[in-house]
This record gives sequence, C-alpha cells and structure tokens, in this order.
Amino acid sequence: MHIDIQARGFSLTPALFSAVESEVRAYESLFPELHASLHIRLSDVNGQRGGTDKCCLVSVRVGRRRKMVAVSDLNADMYRAIPGAFAKLERATRTLLAREHRRRMTPGVSSPEVPQER
Repeated sequence: MHIDIQARGFSLTPALFSAVESEVRAYESLFPELHASLHIRLSDVNGQRGGTDKCCLVSVRVGRRRKMVAVSDLNADMYRAIPGAFAKLERATRTLLAREHRRRMTPGVSSPEVPQER
C-alpha cells in the first residue's frame, strides 16, 4: 500500500507519522486485497487561534471501479482526529465494497450504460 502523508501549516513530527502509520497498518490488515494508495492530509485549520481545528483528511480509491472514498475528522487534538478519520474510512470502505458485492451478486442487474454522443 502506497502512503502519501502531508502536514499543512506545521511540521510532520515522528510521533504524528507513527500515529498515522499505525492506523494505516490497521486499515491495511482489514482490507489486504485493496492494494490502494492512501493520501493523508493533516492540517491546523485555525492556526494559532486554537479550538477544534485539527483536521485529518484521508482519501483512497476503492473497489473494482476505483471509486474515491474521502473522509475527514476534526478535533481539538490531532492524535484523536487521526483515528477518527480512519474509523470513518473503514466504515465507508466496508459500505462501498458491500454495495459492489451486492451489485455483482444480484441476477439481472447490469451496470448502467454510458450514453453515446451523436
């Protein structure tokens, strides 16, 4: 699994990198067949003003059609925003994969046709 981590507005410390890496490993163990590229963006929305402003945005392409799943979590503590975002990512990935599985298993259901230009 390819991982792209970027911190916006602050430096990516080894501790933050480790927190992200452990969540990525857990996600990878749940979905080993994905072989996906994860894009993680950590940001401090309000800068020095404080408040609930630490954001973790995670995106990945999932399934046969490589649909984009993007989730985020906002928290006062980045170390809580990271697992929050990955929990949402896990739910979204399970939902999308289940939907694709049902679509493939339902007899008589074909994929939508793409209109052709004239």
